[in-house]
Amino acid sequence: MQVPVELKRKYIERRLVDLEHLHTCLETEDYSPALRIGHQVKGNALTFDFPQMAPIAERIEFAAKNKDKETLKDLIELMSYELQKASHTFIH
Repeated sequence: MQVPVELKRKYIERRLVDLEHLHTCLETEDYSPALRIGHQVKGNALTFDFPQMAPIAERIEFAAKNKDKETLKDLIELMSYELQKASHTFIH
């Protein structure tokens, strides 16, 4: 199934908001939102045709479960990088 470009744009926009929440998780050391975001993105990345996001999200979920702040920080940066690449394709 081909995902319409507008849905891909909205998906990216939602993930950019998720990044803000993930940064807050690092600041507050409250990992429950990161756990939820990781699980959600892991489950829907393939549906929206962003296969590169699924393994990152899975690792975010795992890092959040283990309260691994340093790994989570690295993964947030990786997710940000991937979203910026996608943004240039679908938003700009």
